[in-house]
Amino acid sequence: LVAIECLCVLIMSWVKALGSSEDVFDENADDISLQSKEWKYNMEKRAKDGFRDGINAGKEASLQAGFNQGYRAGALRMKAVGQLKGTASALQIWCQLQDPGSPAAASVSSLLQCVVQHEERIEAAMKRAQERPIPSVGDVSEDLANLGVGLTPEQGCGRTDCCKEDTDCSSSHSSCSTLLHSHPAGQSLEELLRWCMSIVVELGLPEGLLHHLQQIRKEFFRLCVRTFMKI
Repeated sequence: LVAIECLCVLIMSWVKALGSSEDVFDENADDISLQSKEWKYNMEKRAKDGFRDGINAGKEASLQAGFNQGYRAGALRMKAVGQLKGTASALQIWCQLQDPGSPAAASVSSLLQCVVQHEERIEAAMKRAQERPIPSVGDVSEDLANLGVGLTPEQGCGRTDCCKEDTDCSSSHSSCSTLLHSHPAGQSLEELLRWCMSIVVELGLPEGLLHHLQQIRKEFFRLCVRTFMKI
């Protein structure tokens, strides 16, 4: 009987201990919870990585598109300035050979100096644009104004119908003759082109040279329109 009682006590103690212990499925439950947390973490990480990759890809695409547009506009603008600079240099040489002391020679020299200054302003503006953060619409408009890009008719010789795209400047000889004097610095490319065309007309040079300047002006005008349409 004593042995049976001891055995019963042991069995009861074992049953009690078993009842007070953790559930046999708790370990599996912990594993499932851990896997769920890991899956949730991985999904969140993938979402963040995808969002970040999308932002980076969008930035790269936008920067590339902006670079292409800016490079194209800058190249066209510098091309127009370079063509005008070459024409003014040729006029200066011609005047020096024909009549070095004439008012026309002094006017051509002044024109060439203004073209060089205009070219330097464009280069300085492009350099500033590279050094500062992404500009706003107001900053872009201000830069375009500094570069002399505008759609309003310039005063020039005082007439708005003189030297327009399809107008023969030879018919405006008298009105343009007043431009054969020193012009102040800081002019736009449009004004410089008008000035150069007036000199060509005043000197009676071939129509081909005048047509060349008109083509430069047309290309520059189309560039202005495209630039403002994209702002």
